[in-house]
Amino acid sequence: METDTEVLAADMMRFASLLRHMDLSVVALKYESLARALQSEPSEESVEEVRLWLRSSMKGGSGSLSDRYVQKDGAVDEVLNAEYEELLQKFTDFVNAEPESKESAAAAMFANGSAYFRLIETPIRKRWFSLEGTFTYEVATAPGVTQLVTLDQLGQAVGYGPQDSRKDWQECQMVADRLFREGRRDDWVHYSSSYVVPDETLRKDC
Repeated sequence: METDTEVLAADMMRFASLLRHMDLSVVALKYESLARALQSEPSEESVEEVRLWLRSSMKGGSGSLSDRYVQKDGAVDEVLNAEYEELLQKFTDFVNAEPESKESAAAAMFANGSAYFRLIETPIRKRWFSLEGTFTYEVATAPGVTQLVTLDQLGQAVGYGPQDSRKDWQECQMVADRLFREGRRDDWVHYSSSYVVPDETLRKDC
């Protein structure tokens, strides 16, 4: 089925503005970037890149886009939230219009340099002032590619740099810490959206 690229791009720009109401500026920027690229070059390749990104951004469990609400002044805005849900459904229909292969699923999960990480070990207090061990994280940067890193190495491993949002980075780390404390050792945190992705979802696509 042929895609109306003008409508799709306009929907993505509107969706980005709604994401900003939810303090998801990094994700909003990505939607805007893809929408502009689609407007300037409405090719089949551009459409498929958008489809891959939508698959990736809408996946996940707690904290995913489908698990959020548009708020204004501390309360859910019924009008904006209804528009948000309508756009989510349109994107879902667009994504489901083409079958997802294992290869495209893996590509979507790690599209555009996406990385996932989880906290797997923390220092243990041995004596009153003595700690043994370190903060150890597992990082996934491509299908089937993982590595263990320390806290000092984590930023570089996931691609965090001076140009990126420190607030988003700190939020990702706090989510990873919370998952560890809750005993959810099999869940991953997406950098930089802080979405929580179950291990079976990530491994299935790898």
